[in-house]
Amino acid sequence: MKALVIDRIHEDGIDVLNQYFETVDIHHNISRKELAAIVGDYDMLIGRAAPATGVIEKPTLEDSGKLKVIGIASVGLDQFDQEYIESKGIKLINLPGVNSISVAEHTVTLLLCGMRYILLAYEQMKKGIWNKHGFNEALELNGKTIGIIGFGNTGKAVSQIVRSGFGMNVLAYDPYINKQEASSNRGTLVSLEELLSSSDVVSIHAPLTDETYHMIGEGELKSMKKGAILLNSARGGIVDEDALYQVLSNRHLRFAGLDVQEQEPCYESPLFSLDNFIATPHIAGLTEDALSRAGKRVAVECLQYLGVEIKEDTDAVST
Repeated sequence: MKALVIDRIHEDGIDVLNQYFETVDIHHNISRKELAAIVGDYDMLIGRAAPATGVIEKPTLEDSGKLKVIGIASVGLDQFDQEYIESKGIKLINLPGVNSISVAEHTVTLLLCGMRYILLAYEQMKKGIWNKHGFNEALELNGKTIGIIGFGNTGKAVSQIVRSGFGMNVLAYDPYINKQEASSNRGTLVSLEELLSSSDVVSIHAPLTDETYHMIGEGELKSMKKGAILLNSARGGIVDEDALYQVLSNRHLRFAGLDVQEQEPCYESPLFSLDNFIATPHIAGLTEDALSRAGKRVAVECLQYLGVEIKEDTDAVST
């Protein structure tokens, strides 16, 4: 059997593939035309929900040949035409929850930066300013309320960290879960309106869909508590960034931290001029631990779909 890898998959995952495939070809930055020409020669295609993998849609798989499974070593499926892939008789496998811990920890890091003015204090120190009493408006997390939009794997991981580690109260908005599921994960299910108006911190962990595009717009941002914090480690496009700029510049919101932007890569933004804003380049899920886990898991799950019996000593069996 032959496997084709078109994105940067952790070497632990490549090692698993090499144990079971006669041929593992790695082609980074392959064009759509080149991919369409060779994909039919492989039993398995491995990529990620990332620009290097690119969009997989018609006509990429018109000559899909013996291709049976596409494995995505990450969570999102935004760039894959699922109906088209299914119509070609090809199984699409992704890994919900594989990087939830990493994303949750990154989210809390952004939160602490906002509550404690970490970045601003450091920038002043680099300029020779010892502003010991300039950040007395910093707040504790203990006893504050966080509202989590999207109470899936990552939202629940955030809930666990902030409840157990910081003593925060957790509200949740997610139209696809019930009150029992929320409460069993230490959250209280409420409407979006109640969450926005009641939370000291709002953290977004929903997928980007037609339903969620700009779901946090001008009206929603203005309905948040004055001095609240907004975090988004989910997908760019859920937050209207123009409206966010306004509520940050007039100090209605204390701080916002985004790991995702509507346009990526993002090299410039009016938000970058604000001292109560921080952004990272969509790195929340990209830790050594999560990437290793994803590489191994996607390899094993695709192999199992192909009917390959996985050896018990294969490192990924229990991941």
